[in-house]
Order: sequence, then C-alpha cells, then structure tokens
Amino acid sequence: MNPSAQTRNSQSPTALASGGTTDRLPSLTGLRWIAALAVFLNHVATLLPLPDARPVLILGSSGVTFFFVLSGFVLTWTYTAGDRAVPFYGRRFARVWPMLLVGVLVPLFLQLPDAAPGQGHDLELMALSAVLLYQAWVPGHILGSTNPVTWSLACEAFFYALFPFVVRFAVRRSVRWLGGAAVGLVLVGWGIKLWLWDAYPPQIPPAFTGVDGLIFGIYSPIARVWEFLLGVVAAAALRKGWRLPLSVASATALLAGGFLALWVLRFETWRLFTIYDALPQFTAPLFALLVVTVAQRDMAGGGSWLKTKPMVALGEWSYAFYLLHFTVLFEIASVVFDRKSVMEFYMRPAAASWSNAGYAALALVISVAIAALLYQFYERPVERRLRLRIGRRDPRIPASGLPSAASGKPRAESGDGAKNEVRQA
Repeated sequence: MNPSAQTRNSQSPTALASGGTTDRLPSLTGLRWIAALAVFLNHVATLLPLPDARPVLILGSSGVTFFFVLSGFVLTWTYTAGDRAVPFYGRRFARVWPMLLVGVLVPLFLQLPDAAPGQGHDLELMALSAVLLYQAWVPGHILGSTNPVTWSLACEAFFYALFPFVVRFAVRRSVRWLGGAAVGLVLVGWGIKLWLWDAYPPQIPPAFTGVDGLIFGIYSPIARVWEFLLGVVAAAALRKGWRLPLSVASATALLAGGFLALWVLRFETWRLFTIYDALPQFTAPLFALLVVTVAQRDMAGGGSWLKTKPMVALGEWSYAFYLLHFTVLFEIASVVFDRKSVMEFYMRPAAASWSNAGYAALALVISVAIAALLYQFYERPVERRLRLRIGRRDPRIPASGLPSAASGKPRAESGDGAKNEVRQA
C-alpha cells in the first residue's frame, strides 16, 4: 500500500504516490492475520469445542467486521485520482475470484459424496451462488453451504461495485463532514440491530424457521455496508491530514475493553446465539480506531511487530487461510465426531473436550501450510497475470505533487504502482 496524505484544503481526489514501506502501511497486513486467526478460533468453538472457552472464542467472528472496515480503509487509502471503474473492478476480480473458486470447489467436492439424498443439488446451487458472488443475497444459501465463510465475499463484491462512486464523493468532503458521517454510520448499524431485535426478539432456543428476514438483516451486503463505509470515511479523513490523537496502545485497550464488556454480557439472550448478537455494532468503531492508529504509526515510521517479515507473510497468506480453514477444521472434526454435514455441528453441538485442542492445533498448522503454498504458487501468480490483462491503471494519470505521508515533501508518482497494488489488502 503506497499512499500519500491529502492536504486539508484539497477540494478533489488526489493521485497517491508510490513510495517506501512507510507509505505501504505493512502493519495492516499483519493485522489481517490476527483477524483471520480470530475467525479460525470462532469456528473451533463449533467444530472442535473446548471446555468453557466458547464465550471467548466466538468473539472471533468479529474478524469479518474487521475485514469489512479494513477493506474500505485500504481501498480509499490507495485510491488514485482519475482511476476508472472498469480497471478497478478488474483488479478486485483478480484479487478475490481465483482463490474464491478454490475455496468453494474444494469443500464441495469433499462433502458431496456424504450428502443426504436430494441434498447434493442444493449444495451445488449454494456453491454456484458463492462463485457468482450473490450468496449473501439468498438467506437460504448463507448458513447451509459447504463453506460458511464465502458469504462475506458476496458482501465485498457489492462494496466493490459501490466503491468507485462512493470514494469520489468521500475524498471531496471536509474532515468535519467525514466525522459526522462516521457517527451516522455507527448509528445506522445500531438502528439495523435494534429493528431486528424488535422484529425477531432474541429467544432460547433460537427460531430456525421463518427467519429469512433476520438472516438477511445480519449477513446481507445491505446490512453490512455501513462497516465498509466506516473504513472509507476514516481513510478519507486521514488523507486530508486529520490525525487521531490516540496511540495504538490506547486503541488496543479500548478494543480489549469492548471485548471484555461483551464477555461480561455473555449470558444475555442476545449474546448466546450469533443470529442475535450485536458484535459488529460493538466492534466496528473500535476496529476503525485501531486501523487508523496503526496506519498513523506506520506513516510516522514507527516500529511494530506487526510489520515483521513473519507477520507480513502470514497476512499475505490470510486470504487463502480464511477461505480454507473451515474446510480443514470440518474434515478433522467430522472424523473425530463421526458427522457428515456442516449443519450437524450447528444443530447438535459437539461435546467440548481439551483433547480437541490438539486437533485444533493440527488444523491450524495444516491450514497455514496450505495457505502458504496456494499464495506462492497459485494466488499471487494468477492475480498478477489477471491484473496485467484487466486491471491496469490509466498511465495518463498525472503525478500528485502532494506531500508524502511520512515527510510532508512533494514528490511524483512512481512507476511501481502496479507491482505494489498486488500487495494491498
């Protein structure tokens, strides 16, 4: 990631300069790994449960919210003036779709032989909806698919469709306007949750029929776009020279306090089941604060363990890890508990045992190894080739001549933009 900050009095989008590691914000890549690991632990709570660990592990589902916020932030931070929509869509397709195809087909082929009579066709339709990026628009396809994480990519596709139009508007707004928009977006998120609680009151056990509206209100792109837009306005404000008077340690402490509050509330009915939980509403603003403070530290040239080579490598592997970890966990858990379908684990919770910790550790090692191999020999090479064909930036875009984020001195745009784009989150 290679941005330069936008001056406070600028009235138009800027071209971003391609520069050194200070502007690439490598710590955000390290954060991606932590979020992916959190999602892994959330699925451990269902597939290989540990005694008394569920209230903590399920907090990991907030990793998806982090990815939505980070996506809006990074795309806005790396936005270049004059960049056209079609090449942008090409770059996003190159980034997302090749690995998504693997993440859909592998679990489908593994689970089809054990599908109940008549279920195979449904699984194939769900897989098709994931590959064509409309899964999150069909409530019945979200929770019953062979890979429950792919719905989030349908949300991202919707966000990408909006982005070229939203970003041009956002980067022209004042810092004051962007601050008001951030508050408004958080209120929208809470408004959606309060409406869902009124329409579908939390209950024990949760209802599994007649809740398509509830599922749509939780997982659909429309219900989650506010998280993405929160990242957009945060990055737009940062580009204009705004700085959050908060350290990374303070932002981390606030996030930890939010998680602690959620843990204290773990026995509340709305916290017991994912379909009722308000985890995104609690965590999205806290994640936005963390992303901004981490970005500011990188811009200032500060050191961080998040941008060490191992963390950056894990961050680069995190997309493949995210897409395939559930399949690895499920294949191991299906042997341990002799179960044949994903839904069995949700409908009949498996017995918690500390012996499952060894199986979870094995799944983690296998998932990381597979992700590393796929990134090196499939994901990155394919993405590069596709970007050269369908995602080139317009070479006529002029240099920005704006101050760099680190030094405040004007500079021209480098020719390495296409190479560096491959590494963006």
